[in-house]
Order: sequence, then structure tokens, then C-alpha cells
Amino acid sequence: MIRSVLALLGLLVLLNADTPSLHAQIQSLQQTPSPCGPGSQSVRVCVDDLRSCNSVCSARSLSAAADVAGCGTRCCVQFNVCLRMRSCGGNVINCN
Repeated sequence: MIRSVLALLGLLVLLNADTPSLHAQIQSLQQTPSPCGPGSQSVRVCVDDLRSCNSVCSARSLSAAADVAGCGTRCCVQFNVCLRMRSCGGNVINCN
């Protein structure tokens, strides 16, 4: 009896060895995240650059001798260029 059960179990393992696992089948049905969606690497890189640029503008504004005219607009334009370079042009912001 035990031999029969073990033989049947072995046969089931061999039959399932060539078929993809259920986990792989379920994964293939999941949507691939957008390369330009919230939290994607492309958007994170551009947002980090925008924050850094704005931080520089803020720091420069503390100095009376610094020329900060257009600094924020330049950061915004660079952000939009960054997104477009990564084919995420749909995420650009208005710089006016």
C-alpha cells in the first residue's frame, strides 16, 4: 500500500516537472507596472533632482549677493526635460 502511494506521488512529481508552476502562471497575469507611474525609478530620479535643485535655490536665496531670479523656473524646466528623456513626457508639470 505504501509503495503504491509513493509510486503515485513520484509519478505526480514527474508529470508536474515539465509544467510551469501555479505561481509563475499567476505572475504572468499581473499587470506590469508602468515605467512612468508613481514610485517608478524614472520618476523618482527626476523628483530627487527637482528637490536638490530647489534646495540649492533656497540656499542661494539666503545670500544677499546671490542672483536667484529664475532659479525655480530653471529647476522646473530641468525636471520636465528629465521626464521627457525617460519617455515620461505625460508627467511634465507647468512651469509658469
